[in-house]
Amino acid sequence: MLPKRLFAIVTVAMLLFATHECNALVVDGNRIMDQDMGENLCALTVDDGPSNFTPHLLDMLRDYGIPATFFMLGSNARRLPGVVRRVAAEGHEIGNHTFSHPNLHHLSFEQQKEQIGLTESIFRKIGVTSLYMRPPYGNYDERTIEILREHGLKLIMWSMDSKDWKHLPADYSKLRSTRGTVYENGNLRGVFLFHDIHKSTVDDLPRIIANLRAGGCQRFVTMSEYLAGVLDDEPGMLMTRHPPKTGHAALGKPDNASQNSLGDIPLARCSRPFGQPEQVAHNADDTREADAKKVDEAMPVVLTPKPVG
Repeated sequence: MLPKRLFAIVTVAMLLFATHECNALVVDGNRIMDQDMGENLCALTVDDGPSNFTPHLLDMLRDYGIPATFFMLGSNARRLPGVVRRVAAEGHEIGNHTFSHPNLHHLSFEQQKEQIGLTESIFRKIGVTSLYMRPPYGNYDERTIEILREHGLKLIMWSMDSKDWKHLPADYSKLRSTRGTVYENGNLRGVFLFHDIHKSTVDDLPRIIANLRAGGCQRFVTMSEYLAGVLDDEPGMLMTRHPPKTGHAALGKPDNASQNSLGDIPLARCSRPFGQPEQVAHNADDTREADAKKVDEAMPVVLTPKPVG
């Protein structure tokens, strides 16, 4: 039997190790804001998709030469596998946002495991790899961390919330950080949260980019690039280098964007919380439907999570 003092030392060491390991897996607003970097990096992160509006968003991001990180719902990924593949093929990163957007605080360990694991299985069936996980509503617990450890995923939060589900801000450069502060003009940086289930947000991308550039964003990057601070010599398979642009792109204007994208955009428009996206007519695209059917047949599970407690 270990002497009491030695037992206490071992116990403290184990707790410190567990805390350090947990902290290494979680990137919250404080870690994002404290990230050391030589320039003002801005990472656009997009939650809840893919949706019928995502292809238009990808078109504009391509024209701007800007990468983003998409935190996808497994249910939507299974419905639109072609869009998921396009996201990866065009150099953006993919993250897990659970299967059906539950509040993880209300789920049992097994239910959380199913929400995250099923989404990972859908990604594998589609042929893409997720790098991160973002919990719906930002809610998670120690059980979530244990599950992410098994999947080799980091939990990524945000430092700047656009709250685009509520309304579109008058100036995206004046958003309050998770610390409640507003960056001085010229110093803007961080991880920005948007949702591509809202047409209003997607259509507002030109103004988003213009505002963030005017506020101080010097380079738009993926989450991997933001966390690294600088690019590695050999970027990963799901990310591409985005060299400095010249001409229109350097000014925050896409070279080939449609007139609708560059037209006058109202300062604020109504959008809806999760689960109430704007209604849009579904295209009768036989190829897309056949593609989704293949994934459905491979992943027939339908979750019906029941809150506990």
